[in-house]
Amino acid sequence: MQMKPTPIANEAIEEARSAFLAELLPGQIVDVVSEALSDILCFVKDRESRFMGGNLAFAQTLGETSIASVLGKTDYEFSPDFLADAFYTDDQKVMSTGEVIRNRIELVPASDGSLDWFCTTKIPLRSAEGEVIGLFGYARIIRDTDTVYANYPEMHKIVDFVRANYRKKISVSDMASVSGISVSSQERLFRKTFGLTPLMYLRKTRLNAACKLLRDTNRSLAAIAVDCGFNDQTNMTRAFRLELKITPMRYRRRFSE
Repeated sequence: MQMKPTPIANEAIEEARSAFLAELLPGQIVDVVSEALSDILCFVKDRESRFMGGNLAFAQTLGETSIASVLGKTDYEFSPDFLADAFYTDDQKVMSTGEVIRNRIELVPASDGSLDWFCTTKIPLRSAEGEVIGLFGYARIIRDTDTVYANYPEMHKIVDFVRANYRKKISVSDMASVSGISVSSQERLFRKTFGLTPLMYLRKTRLNAACKLLRDTNRSLAAIAVDCGFNDQTNMTRAFRLELKITPMRYRRRFSE
């Protein structure tokens, strides 16, 4: 007859649990959970916001083929400063206060060079002494069924249009017409839903694509400007100064050095 497992007495549960966790390979739970959630981007950061772990889906979003390529680096190696600054600020808030940031809607670079809207949660990780030593984060792309798009389907049409056409010459009017709403209605919806204007969203999408090409290629600034939807190199430089407080050339040199 097969022996049934014996439950642990209530007074011994905590001791048994501690003993079990002590036997586990360090980091195993985080790694297993991260890989199991393949449809969600998972990442682990240390106190300095350096990546200490994550799943393959997260690495691929950053343009890498394995999480090993991401370890030890920061968001600044993969994202333009106007995005990485916001990620870092949230990281440090979680780790300084020990409080969770839950379901933050934010722009995150997509593997094709554009931007996606993600819903992100960050949870503090503590040492055995109770000190916050890092964080565990997970994020997912905002889908049609989410409140943001379910309540405002026009927004999804605009976001998809910009993602597919930001390299071309498009205007705020083009963005509004594709969803069948007025320019003023589009302005109000963007401010209410995402906290920025349609023009700012288009500019940030183009800037993100330009930053990726500046980091990863040796293409000329003029060619990158045209490829990313800026009229010319002058307009791209103006956008860089406005959003990043740096010129495209200086941005490229920072990574080449």
